[in-house]
Amino acid sequence: MVNAIFVQEGKSINYTPAAAVAAGVIVPLGDLIGITKSPIAASAVGSLCIEGVFRVIKDGTSGPAFAVGEMVHWDSVNSLAVRGGAAGSGIYPLGTCTEAASDSVAEVECQLLPYNMPAAFQGKTWEDVTLAGGSKTLDVEDSGKVINITVGSATNVVTLPAVAAGLGLCVRLGTSGGRIAISPNASDAILGPDLTGVADTDRILAAATSLAGDYISLNGGHADGFMINAQRGIWVQA
Repeated sequence: MVNAIFVQEGKSINYTPAAAVAAGVIVPLGDLIGITKSPIAASAVGSLCIEGVFRVIKDGTSGPAFAVGEMVHWDSVNSLAVRGGAAGSGIYPLGTCTEAASDSVAEVECQLLPYNMPAAFQGKTWEDVTLAGGSKTLDVEDSGKVINITVGSATNVVTLPAVAAGLGLCVRLGTSGGRIAISPNASDAILGPDLTGVADTDRILAAATSLAGDYISLNGGHADGFMINAQRGIWVQA
């Protein structure tokens, strides 16, 4: 019985964009980031590099500077290579710097990460959930899972259980353009970088900027609420 058939080496993958894409465009695709080597017409099959060394544009006035071996991230909002960014601001891991770049240099050379699956997903059980303006309530049996949600642009609510030590919850968006509100208990907060930690305050992934593969990973190791240990995409507190 044949279980798998070889398709390609995997340094590049097929990519069919909805709109025309120029050469040298960085494309986040769920848990992969690729770069177009040649222009691709709308609805045509093209090639997307997911390995290799590329020179990537950055701010050549205010920096940042990169040393060899440092991590390079991609700011999908401002279309610039950056060292990192504010929590939930559309920052994606891109690769490793291979040639030092000072503040005044407008590009940084980096080796693309060959495999971009976040650590928050590794070794987890995946559960697919479809919502269309609906809700999903998590409980202790969802600890250790990746809740992979296919949603519509309407409000889709994921309600967290009461915070408890040892709980580890992860919610991933399975389709671009979806909206997810992560809602804690009335007495719990969602805590993390640059967050005020106000109880009963949601963490929201907006439909206008969401991409497949955006996620939030939470753990229950704080008495006041869930701690964010990793996230991707543009999340806001509301």
